[in-house]
Amino acid sequence: MTALTDSGGNEPRGLWSAGWSRFRKNRFAVAGAVIVLSLYIVAILAPLLTPHDPIAHGDLPKTRYLSPRTGHPLGTDKFGRDVLARVLYGSRISLTISFLAVAISVIAGSLVGATAGYAGGIVDTVLMRIVDALMAIPRLFLLLTCIALFSRSVPLIIILLGATGWMATARLVRGQVLAIREQDFIKAAEALGAGRRRIMLRHLLPNTLTVIIVAATLRIGGIILAEASLSFLGLGVPSPIPSWGQMVFGGRDALLDAWWVSTFPGIAIAVTVIGYNLFGDGLRDAFDPKQGA
Repeated sequence: MTALTDSGGNEPRGLWSAGWSRFRKNRFAVAGAVIVLSLYIVAILAPLLTPHDPIAHGDLPKTRYLSPRTGHPLGTDKFGRDVLARVLYGSRISLTISFLAVAISVIAGSLVGATAGYAGGIVDTVLMRIVDALMAIPRLFLLLTCIALFSRSVPLIIILLGATGWMATARLVRGQVLAIREQDFIKAAEALGAGRRRIMLRHLLPNTLTVIIVAATLRIGGIILAEASLSFLGLGVPSPIPSWGQMVFGGRDALLDAWWVSTFPGIAIAVTVIGYNLFGDGLRDAFDPKQGA
């Protein structure tokens, strides 16, 4: 990918404007962006979109497992709670967890990858062997082990999902830095006496920005699925806080008689993952045409 900054650190507008122009011409990418934006709008406006409390139990004999109908468009669960309300409020939890976990993993992966790629030598070798070792361990096994050692909470899940997902970003950023560090503007900065920290923060990381953004958008779908998997195993977001994975888990005992309890949060997960994947693929193709060639 062409460097985003010149030797003075100024970002040429041509690359960004051309990238966004290509992005807007990609109908699937625009559709993904619309889906993602709509999800966050719905999450913010959740209190305005439903009058029901997502955690309040209803009168069980009267409201338990009501099928979709007027008053409860998506039905109710085994505790008489409105499924629509739980899906809407659950979007806040699922989207927040995925966003913050990806932020942690991208920041950690970018710093490790940039350090390894620019330092080279023994530093690069040690860091990459650590990355290889961590990638060899199944992520779900790491998550289950850590959750078993600590009490479940939303902050813990965010930290664990972020701490176990940075390795791929590190390898991606390292490869980009290896290509950039040989370019003339980096050599010029070194010749002018710029320190390693300044070169890495001012020149190298900004030039990997599009790679980092694309990696982040593509990772969010995987994080949502990982959180849903943990919740489905009963090790995710603690009850009664609603999350999509927890709702799918909660409806597993009544899939035939009350299919709506698991189906609608499952659809929400699928739509979110598809939206982020379309968005991420569009960004990758727009800002790195060689990837889409």
